[in-house]
Amino acid sequence: MQSEFITALFAWGTAHPWLMAAFIFVSAAMESLTIIGVFIPGALVMFGLGALVGLGHIEFFSAYWWSALGAVVGDAISFWIGRVFHQGIRRAWPFNKYPEMITRSEEFFCRHGGKSILFGRFFGPVRGTIPTVAGMMDMSWRSFMVANVVSAILWAPAYLIPGMAFGASLEIASWVAGRLVVLILIITLSVWITAWLVKYLVRLFQVHTAGWVQRFYIWSQSRRIIGQISTSLLDHARCELQCLTMIATLFLGSIFIMSIILYATDQHLPSGLDQSLYYFLQELHTPWVDPIMVFIAAFGDFWVICPVSFAVFSWLICYKQLAAVWYLLVALGLGIVTDLLFKLFLPVSNPIEMSQSVLGYSFPSSHATLHTIVFGSLAVLIARGVPRSFSWITYLVAAFLIVPIAFARLYLGMHLLTATLAGLCLGLVYVAVLGLIYNSYPKTAPLYWRSLLSYSAIVFLIADSIHVNAHYNTDLQHYQPQLLLRIQTRESWLQDGWRRLPQQRLDFNGNLRQEFILQWAGTHESLRNRLREAGWESAPLPNLRSVLLCLSPKVELRELPVLPQIHNGSEDDLIMVRYVNDPNIRWLLRFWDINTRLKEGDMPIWVGSVNQQRLEPRMSLITFAVDDLQAQVPVDLLTPAWKGLRTQMVLRNNNSREYITLIVD
Repeated sequence: MQSEFITALFAWGTAHPWLMAAFIFVSAAMESLTIIGVFIPGALVMFGLGALVGLGHIEFFSAYWWSALGAVVGDAISFWIGRVFHQGIRRAWPFNKYPEMITRSEEFFCRHGGKSILFGRFFGPVRGTIPTVAGMMDMSWRSFMVANVVSAILWAPAYLIPGMAFGASLEIASWVAGRLVVLILIITLSVWITAWLVKYLVRLFQVHTAGWVQRFYIWSQSRRIIGQISTSLLDHARCELQCLTMIATLFLGSIFIMSIILYATDQHLPSGLDQSLYYFLQELHTPWVDPIMVFIAAFGDFWVICPVSFAVFSWLICYKQLAAVWYLLVALGLGIVTDLLFKLFLPVSNPIEMSQSVLGYSFPSSHATLHTIVFGSLAVLIARGVPRSFSWITYLVAAFLIVPIAFARLYLGMHLLTATLAGLCLGLVYVAVLGLIYNSYPKTAPLYWRSLLSYSAIVFLIADSIHVNAHYNTDLQHYQPQLLLRIQTRESWLQDGWRRLPQQRLDFNGNLRQEFILQWAGTHESLRNRLREAGWESAPLPNLRSVLLCLSPKVELRELPVLPQIHNGSEDDLIMVRYVNDPNIRWLLRFWDINTRLKEGDMPIWVGSVNQQRLEPRMSLITFAVDDLQAQVPVDLLTPAWKGLRTQMVLRNNNSREYITLIVD
């Protein structure tokens, strides 16, 4: 139902081009309006429009010119507001709520002059207010409009083209496997949310931390225990070790109480959500993504985390950063003790059907807690030495290690959702609270953050390389799908056994794709040789040159690669192609080994599909080879390949006129 709704929505937009143009124009104009544009995800909207262009639902030049025109109009209105109200705009709503935006834009305009209109459109912090400030500074209309138009013409493709590439990649991925599209969308969304959340939280804490600490101190003075902790936080000449001991006791006590509550209320772990997500992610497995996920998951293994932790400790002691040593030691100690307490007071076990993949399940995930503490604490240490305006980059790098490791382990089934989230949250709490304490300490010795970053990165790469070389192949083999070998006799297969074999390509969530019209019993070499003798040839596989040729509007079909396809998580084992008189058409023949053998001679049975591909230019910019699933397969297309062999044509089902050809070598 959802896919039908989206299809209907796109059809409606195609049938009403003026409404679609109005939507693009208004979106670009609102994104360019002063103050308002700061709160509208204009980059995301333009990226989404570009994706629709890449998918063929919107015409490129229409989206380009309407978005550029909207941007010009939005900035012109913002400039007019600045010209009319001048300095009085500081007292008007909503500008009086965000004075720092006006101040920042004024500094940017004074530094770059008229060029700030051109640069500011691409610079996030001043994007929504620089035209207004230009009006306040009495910039001439002529100079402003020249820069405004030029920047809009450059801005529109700068955001549309990446979206177009993303949309085109989604379409290509959908030809290979629907599960690949879902995986790309999940990863893209996760990256965007992670980047946005890190930037937002870092800026929030930078602005409000001092006020929050002060209010906490005033509130805590009437509380005996909490007051002692807050006093030691703000007066580091008194009781630092006592403060850390009390905080550790409070943390461990709260965790102990939570464990007792969970145990007493008989919480069932893993939950139904855990199991649903586990099976959902198992369906996303593809033979190209699995090796990447195994490699990423290795970043968080103890064989990597332990050497990195030891290296950081050694560096801190060498450079006499004792406060940092205590911070990291307490954070790791709390993480380890917490994990032991949970295992002691909240023992949980794997469901039987998941026990082969989810090894050593515990709540929370000790791997997630420890790799979050190590990488998060390292980010806190390094961020203290970098300029304040760039500290968010440090935390973003750490997040791009922590989140992919957690997702890779979920994808592989090594951990489950609730345990992973609990481990991440627990680690982040320790990093944040103890990091706040550490950053409140005065700097007694300079922190050479470049040296710490280089040293820890080198140790991380060496430890990961050794660990991957030792365990990668074993881990990858462990997470490969284990198929059950099925045996049939020749006569039972020809009589009725063919019905029990796949008849359509199985994609994500049980969706069926093109039909299998062939079942071949024989060796891979024999099949390939017979097809070659009948005029078929090996398909051109993807490489850098053939992929880049897709970016050309004038390319021959023979030069474009044939992409692999997935059936039930497995890549096609044999792809053959045949060209006909029409240079814009070719026929593809794909076979999969479905792990079924004939009892006579242990001969494998293969299932195959035949489909036509057409050359399809897009937007006069790129060219695709698109499957035409409605094309009828000529009767004489495959007959020469089976000459002299036993063949049998069977009806797919009683209500169908479609046949499956059984061939015995």
